[in-house]
Amino acid sequence: MKNIIAFVLLLGLCSSCEEDFLETAPYSFSSPENFYSNDAEIELAITAGYSVINDASVMGNGNYDTFGRGLLFMLNGGTDESITKEGFGNTDYAPWGLASFNSTNKFLKYNWFYWYAGINRLNLLLENLDGAEMEDETRRETVRAEARFLRGLYHMYLAKMFGAIPTYTESLADPEKARQPLNEVYELIIEDFKYAYENLDHRSSKTGRANKWTAGGFLAELYCYLGSCKKFGVGNDLAFPLNSFDWVDEDDMYAKALVVASDVVDNSGYRLIDQYDYLFRATTSSYQREECLFMAEGSDDISNQRINIWVNNLLPQGNRDLVGGGYGWLRPTGEIYYKYTDGDFRRDHNLVGVIPNNADYEEIDGIRYFIPNSISQLPNPTEFNSYTQGKFRIQDPKQKTVVNYGTEGSFPLLRFANVLLLKAEAQYFTGNELEARNTISIVRNRALEDGYTLSSLNSAYYNSDFVEELLDERSRELAFECQRRFDLMRFNKFDEAINGLDVSNGRWNSVVAELKSNWSSHKIWFPLPLEQTEINQNLEQNPGY
Repeated sequence: MKNIIAFVLLLGLCSSCEEDFLETAPYSFSSPENFYSNDAEIELAITAGYSVINDASVMGNGNYDTFGRGLLFMLNGGTDESITKEGFGNTDYAPWGLASFNSTNKFLKYNWFYWYAGINRLNLLLENLDGAEMEDETRRETVRAEARFLRGLYHMYLAKMFGAIPTYTESLADPEKARQPLNEVYELIIEDFKYAYENLDHRSSKTGRANKWTAGGFLAELYCYLGSCKKFGVGNDLAFPLNSFDWVDEDDMYAKALVVASDVVDNSGYRLIDQYDYLFRATTSSYQREECLFMAEGSDDISNQRINIWVNNLLPQGNRDLVGGGYGWLRPTGEIYYKYTDGDFRRDHNLVGVIPNNADYEEIDGIRYFIPNSISQLPNPTEFNSYTQGKFRIQDPKQKTVVNYGTEGSFPLLRFANVLLLKAEAQYFTGNELEARNTISIVRNRALEDGYTLSSLNSAYYNSDFVEELLDERSRELAFECQRRFDLMRFNKFDEAINGLDVSNGRWNSVVAELKSNWSSHKIWFPLPLEQTEINQNLEQNPGY
């Protein structure tokens, strides 16, 4: 019985599909020997591999628990960027912004479930790929590289959240496998990313699919992640060998990061688009694709409801059905507002007031977007109930084709701006601070408002401690994009960031005392889901839980 329960998460193949990115119809379960027989079935299988990134459910389990909704709370909340709204008590969501999560939280359970289901789908595909009759051998090899990229990606997300994990390169493998130390975990992930980087095409023929540069960008990010974790002694105080980074050669990692990030910057063809805000609107995917190397794809095809759910915590607060507003369950800290200065466009886009019911609107390619109130002109902009996140926007509900609680908008998982900042990090740690600062300036330059100069912005943001300046710039640029938690963790800055929050620094910092009380250093890692540790006695829980 234990084995059946443990493997139920590994058996499904697909739930729902989307035009272009997920272009095939849903299918029922088949035995591997009968299913992977031709081009159409192989395409369906790789589609199923992608779908767990933001699927509504897997085999009827879960409810948008990865980047469709759940991770947008888990990875954004409880940092120096966003915290739970005072008075909001939903036991599934609220703990993530207050660091009060535990091993019974459903988002932990289903993230583990989704990612391992995806890994098993990909392993099944890889095991059966060579036996399929395919008209195009080149496509067979592309599918192989896509599958390996995704397998690496899903193992990576698990490892970044939980630390040491069981890894799988075969389908339906040992259900009682113990956690493997991080050196073994990341060896597999790097191998998969490198294979994809070396074998995928410059661009995919299918919208939303991974390409060479997607794999290269994530590989560079991973090299920086490992280099910083070692350099800054992440987890050393926890004395938990499974999650140790002692094996990492930080200099080697940063040297490799610089090579790969430079290749992506110089040769990928991705760029910083002119309109920063177009990266975060529901209907501007054609612009997004010029900068975003990979996204959790949404769709406006009502036949499959391939949606993302931003309404809970990413949108400016406002009437959902009238002006496309959100609920505001996570609120920005005062600290994130004061990281910006006048003249930086990102501040007044990312941090706003509510969208009133009588709001004016702007049109983008014929689509109406209601405009939230500006707070920057107020004497104390963070002190009002209306202080809310504004980065992501959805259109006038009257122009939507999907349900009002969802959006067809795509959530960026890796942007060219992030790759530039990773390159700057690698430049600095390989001994070239001047070039590192110049690279950061490329990102900053886009944020300039009329009447301001890059030199003035550089002066305002200058910090003699380059790491502090880099982390602040990453926060300004990548706020609310599920990056901050990992950044604070890998630079060993989480304790400092939480302890540095000021309860009097803005309206929603009223919960800071509770966050500080709940926070402990061991929470850089999430607890393994209780259900999994009960099923598999070989899964040792993370310390502190």
